[in-house]
Amino acid sequence: ALSTSPWAHVRRQAQTSTRRTSTTPTTATYATSSRQCDDSSTSSSSVSSNMSSRKRSQASEALDGTVILGGGIAGLSTAAALRSIAGVQNLHILEKLDEASFANDRSGAAAQLGPNGLKALRAIGGDELASEVVNAGTKLVGNTMLLPNLPEPMTIADTAEADTGLPQVLMRWGVLRQLLSDRVPSNCMSHGVGHDVLGYNTQDDGGVRLVQADGSEVGPPSAPLIIAADGIYSSFRQCLATDSCALDAIDDRTAGIKYNQRVNIKAVTEGVLDEDQYMSNHTYSFFSPDGGVACFAGPAGEGYTYWAISVADSASSGDETESVKCEVVELVKCKKSAQQKKELIKQALLDKLRGLNEPLADFAVEKIEDTHPDYMYIQHSEEAEEIGPCLVSADGNVVLVGDAGHSMAPSYGQAANFALEDAASLAVCIRDADDVTLALQAYEHSRLERCREMQRRSADRAAKAMKGENAEDVSKWIFAWDVPGK
Repeated sequence: ALSTSPWAHVRRQAQTSTRRTSTTPTTATYATSSRQCDDSSTSSSSVSSNMSSRKRSQASEALDGTVILGGGIAGLSTAAALRSIAGVQNLHILEKLDEASFANDRSGAAAQLGPNGLKALRAIGGDELASEVVNAGTKLVGNTMLLPNLPEPMTIADTAEADTGLPQVLMRWGVLRQLLSDRVPSNCMSHGVGHDVLGYNTQDDGGVRLVQADGSEVGPPSAPLIIAADGIYSSFRQCLATDSCALDAIDDRTAGIKYNQRVNIKAVTEGVLDEDQYMSNHTYSFFSPDGGVACFAGPAGEGYTYWAISVADSASSGDETESVKCEVVELVKCKKSAQQKKELIKQALLDKLRGLNEPLADFAVEKIEDTHPDYMYIQHSEEAEEIGPCLVSADGNVVLVGDAGHSMAPSYGQAANFALEDAASLAVCIRDADDVTLALQAYEHSRLERCREMQRRSADRAAKAMKGENAEDVSKWIFAWDVPGK
């Protein structure tokens, strides 16, 4: 049985609407230097060979001209998958970053990809893309836990490759973004666009167009579908939650987001952990006894190391009725300039770790010292209060992918993997359907419960890790995923 989400029974007439059977939208100029996507501008190797001899489905043809909001991992992988798997043409990607910022391969810190993510990549770009990703990162063979209450480090072997034939790989996030970007024609993307989108307007031909906070429209004049890949603060996540076409104000995007009382600071820096003290191809984790600090570091491609520190808003002072405010967190909240703030945060973070008087955390101190403040990525630990009740709007005009649909605690490192799963799953559902409504329904059915379960498991693991407790490891369940209907 297919999903019973509220939208599934709405507007069945969309199956035969003009919008759903229309061809490529007009080539009118729009937004800031946006251009009509030329699908012939990329090499044939970027398009899956199965489309060269396969007739496109009616759903694929109806979705030519789809607009994707967000050019991160979720948006780019979805664009690449729709082209290579489903044969959808003339996609339009709106990315809020300017071209220079987008090209920075040091942005976004790192991504840890498991067998599930690599299966999705293989579906999107064949063995060629999967191999490029693996070669750009580091295959992981184990994680070593450094805990003050243990007599010696505890190393847990990474059995992903032995179990599935595919490894876990840690790599720079910006490099993964570039590899995916290479799979999409460059003229499909508009930069510096879409950062204040509130929703959409319906056009006379039945298509939709993005609308911004000032009331202006942006993007192609009429698109058959909006794919929201705009992250945890997605306007469309909240539009679906309230069954509306647009929000009243930008601040409404934060509704339904839970703050986990922690700040995460991370970066990728050049150099590797001291090979005399730390094993190659291993990640290292440290948790302070009071749960106030968690440290992580590991190799992220040849010559690079990824580090991440999670700091609680406050820590126990020894008296159960009192807590001590964390200077790092207070600095994150301050109004200083971005550059000055990062320099102060780096110093406060080093002071915090050195103040633990714990040699087990030295691996983190060493890498933070080596990091230029500009390369630090700072964010509050947040996640959606709940996932759903749907991933597709009631009128079938919007579909959510990536963090826009299922932001969760990072304890299993599955954000990028689940975005890739979304991309491959959506493309397969469109490839195999002769109706857009049924294709989107099948996508929602294939993703919703898995994402909810992953959110529950991630939250449980995060909470227990900070208390020094063990949570059930569900990695085998995560990695067992495969592309539906491949």
